[in-house]
Amino acid sequence: MRTIWLLLCLPCTALASPWLRIEGVATTPQGAAAYRELHWQRSAQDGSERWVLYQCPDGRPFARKHLPATLQAQARGYTLEDRRSGQAAEVVADGGTVVVGWKEAAASARRQRRLSLPADAVIDAGFDAAVRLHWPALMRGERVSLPFLVPARQRFYPVQVVRSGSLRWQGIDAQSIEVSLDTWYGGIAPRLSLVYASADRRLLEFRGTSNLRDARGGYPQVVVRFASAPRESAAAEWQRAWTQPLVADCAVTPR
Repeated sequence: MRTIWLLLCLPCTALASPWLRIEGVATTPQGAAAYRELHWQRSAQDGSERWVLYQCPDGRPFARKHLPATLQAQARGYTLEDRRSGQAAEVVADGGTVVVGWKEAAASARRQRRLSLPADAVIDAGFDAAVRLHWPALMRGERVSLPFLVPARQRFYPVQVVRSGSLRWQGIDAQSIEVSLDTWYGGIAPRLSLVYASADRRLLEFRGTSNLRDARGGYPQVVVRFASAPRESAAAEWQRAWTQPLVADCAVTPR
């Protein structure tokens, strides 16, 4: 019902104008198919409204995420629903605080906590915007420290972001970015490796821990590649995809 309500509240102009569509393909480190990510956003601006649909390798959708438009692209809220595990999140960022609602699995109780929003805080996909915001410093070789929200722990942890070098990625000039938690918190998440296009600073590859639980209840290691540049897409295409019912039996390849 929440999905239908959101669609009904959209103005007709939003449904008539084209959106940008971005597709990511996730595989295991061994190369086996895991899932696909279909992203729609209203414009190329980091704070524009975004909708993400996660699909099984056979094309059936199993999870969806909505990120509302915001002026603070690094630290905006979002909602997430994964029908396979029952995992759900509702994060609301408002002014200097953020309310984190988290449900780990269908059988788990929902937990909620209000936190102060640290300066330069990063929430979920806002990390992508943070990389672009700090791009000049990263290209100078500076190490950038950011407080990153871990919803399951309902607190912020400091992460270190640093450029590790230049490379060619599928014929594209690119930059390699490494992300790690301080060693004290190293057991929470492993190091992440990101690749960004040098020309337009768009994300090309994510290598690290997925934010979606697998069939065994863990968070698998994945490689997500965004090989194609964003393309214009009719809003009707997004609307058709978004209203598909989610399935509960898509098994993501175990770690």
